[in-house]
Amino acid sequence: MRIKSVFLQSNILPLLAAIALNITANKVGDNVYSDAFAKELIRSQKVEKVVNLEKFFKKNNSPLVNHSETFVEVAEKYGLDYRLLPAISCMESSCGKYLIEGSYNPFGWGIYGTNAIYFEDYDEAIETVGKGLKDNYLSRGFDTPQKIAPVYTPPNHVNWLNGVTYFMNSIENISDNNDSNDA
Repeated sequence: MRIKSVFLQSNILPLLAAIALNITANKVGDNVYSDAFAKELIRSQKVEKVVNLEKFFKKNNSPLVNHSETFVEVAEKYGLDYRLLPAISCMESSCGKYLIEGSYNPFGWGIYGTNAIYFEDYDEAIETVGKGLKDNYLSRGFDTPQKIAPVYTPPNHVNWLNGVTYFMNSIENISDNNDSNDA
């Protein structure tokens, strides 16, 4: 029995030492394991956001459903809550269903009286408005819908805020709905 113990110790100790060195090297060095884990976590969170938006837009019969990934990418690029732009589009144009024909502008961006901004496509609109929110609102400290509302839509900011908040909550809660119509 004693010989077996010595034999096991002599075979296991180098293995344990190698594992300990590997763990130490990864803590000190490039953090290969934690970097890979972090990247996978970020990727899976992005996928979950895209899926939530797709479900939300499908539930609302929105023409924006095929642009869900663009919404998430632009939000990440400009440090926006991924739900903000879709919520604004729903408040301003019923999720892209009612807008000036050919404008691809579901946000009401730059629409004043008879003036209107037209985009080439929805992706350009999402990018432009995302950048505009970053440059004109977030950079000035307007970083929540409550702070954005009075500046974005001054004559009726309470109604706008309530609508945007409602749609943001709807997006957040879409994954909790197990309704077969969402899939």
